[in-house]
Amino acid sequence: MNMFEMTKTLLFLGSKLISFNEKCAFFAINNTCNSRCEMCSIWKIKDKKVVKFKEAKKALDILHKNKFGVVQITGGEPFLNPDIFKIIKYAKKIGFIVFIPTNGTLITKDFADKLAESKVDQISISLHHNNPKIFERIEGHKNILNKALQSIENLKEKGVPVSALCTISKYNVNDIEDVVKFVEKIGIAISFSTPITKTETSYSLGGDCTNLKKNELKKVISKIIKLKKEGHNITNNMSYLNDTLSSLNGKSKYKCYGGSKLFYLDWNLDIYPCMFKGEGININQASFNGPEQLCDKCLIQCFRGPSLLLKSRIETIKLLLKDSPYYVNMFKKEAKILISNKNIK
Repeated sequence: MNMFEMTKTLLFLGSKLISFNEKCAFFAINNTCNSRCEMCSIWKIKDKKVVKFKEAKKALDILHKNKFGVVQITGGEPFLNPDIFKIIKYAKKIGFIVFIPTNGTLITKDFADKLAESKVDQISISLHHNNPKIFERIEGHKNILNKALQSIENLKEKGVPVSALCTISKYNVNDIEDVVKFVEKIGIAISFSTPITKTETSYSLGGDCTNLKKNELKKVISKIIKLKKEGHNITNNMSYLNDTLSSLNGKSKYKCYGGSKLFYLDWNLDIYPCMFKGEGININQASFNGPEQLCDKCLIQCFRGPSLLLKSRIETIKLLLKDSPYYVNMFKKEAKILISNKNIK
């Protein structure tokens, strides 16, 4: 998938978001994982749980009934759930947009073929560094970079929309430009997650590797903004990036819809308003029609980023149009690369 195809995919997904402007759920269908990431404790959980298709189907039906339109199927490593394809296909059947983040260690050619058949909307593969040794240190998984790159090639070959996802940490905070350019050579786009401070719901996130000083974080967000302005393949919405910088200066413009339009559902089928506030409650007893909750107490990208696109249809259109000049820059950059490659041949 070249830059043109990737951008068309992003615009298509944006138009689908505009079409309903509903709620989004992050559904962890298992707590099993074959990585040992420093910023995540899920692999340390002794009581392992995998959501079976029958349970997932019931949960998805409840979400759909309550006007959820987007589901991110996550884990653990979601592809360790043996019912993953049944779950994806059912979610698509009842009308969900389906995103899946993965460590990219399990996507063989046959697996990619099944993902293509499932009509999944987007696969995001963790690429936390371009240096294989540093990447191994972050994820605690041998040969992780080569496995991720092979998975990306398998997905591209089958036409499955794929992008990279990088969590900012002490291991890559000074190497962001190298990571961006590395991913660009692969022919996909990248999204950055802000470093997660210590949080806990059914498991905890954060730790020493993501405990960056405010000035360090300001510097790296400013770098990402600069790279996006230059036309590099960064999919974070510019309004989100600018607001992250503003938040670090105590002047946030946008609020998060965690607990109003975004929720986290774990493998016990307990649903949480977000990673910071509120206790989990079984999805069968949950109410999604309470008063609107708005918050700006954290900078977690997976909640703050989508919140911008779930405000209202008009606001979503405005934000997407506001980002359009950066896609134009990406087009121009890709065109130059294609022309250059053609001349070399």
